[in-house]
Amino acid sequence: MKSPLQNSEKSIKKKSAVGKIFKVIGFLFLVAILGLGIAEYVYRNEKETPLYKIQQYVTYSKEDWTNYENNKRILASTPVESNITEVATAAPESPIDTLMWENAIKNKDYIPDEVLAEIKRYKARDFSKLILAENKPTSEEAQNAIIAHYKNEVTKLLDEYKAHIQIGTAYNAPLQSQDELVRVTAMVSAFNKERGNLGNIQMPLDVIYDFVQYKSEPNVWYVSDFSQNIPYDYKLNKDPW
Repeated sequence: MKSPLQNSEKSIKKKSAVGKIFKVIGFLFLVAILGLGIAEYVYRNEKETPLYKIQQYVTYSKEDWTNYENNKRILASTPVESNITEVATAAPESPIDTLMWENAIKNKDYIPDEVLAEIKRYKARDFSKLILAENKPTSEEAQNAIIAHYKNEVTKLLDEYKAHIQIGTAYNAPLQSQDELVRVTAMVSAFNKERGNLGNIQMPLDVIYDFVQYKSEPNVWYVSDFSQNIPYDYKLNKDPW
């Protein structure tokens, strides 16, 4: 029969072994955290950091991965420098959701004077001469054009929010050069399954663009600053941002 002293020594050895195991686990955990921290620092200027990749694998659905892979494909096929020269024109004003502001006015909410002036200008615009475009990009083509234009800036936004671009009603726009085949103006918005309409998420993504086809590439759409005033697209933005 073992003495109390022997039992005590055995208990101490067990505690010591367990303590060593916890120390090893704790050390490995700290090494892993430190490794991720270093990796985040090393890749801080890259689009996809290790922690970002972990977040993708945890939250992405099959549809999100399909959209992500398509964005990567468009980004990889886009040349670094574009040989397309955009013609500088007087910038028109972005469409305004007047219904939202009218409700704010009815509720006697505070509205800055510059916003009131912008609403007044918007209501004075003549949209009667606009012609609906028969030839316009699909939502996928519009997204590809936007990605090709902004590259990583917008690709990162779409990936982060698991979003895709949808295009609204398009209107024929005057051609800006002899090289252009088609130019249309339309509003766009980012959507995802969880939150619906995200609007433009954040800059540099905008809510309105011109989409252009060139004679040299009649099957490819390019994006440009919008060149004309168009009405607010309530069908595209039927759900609030």
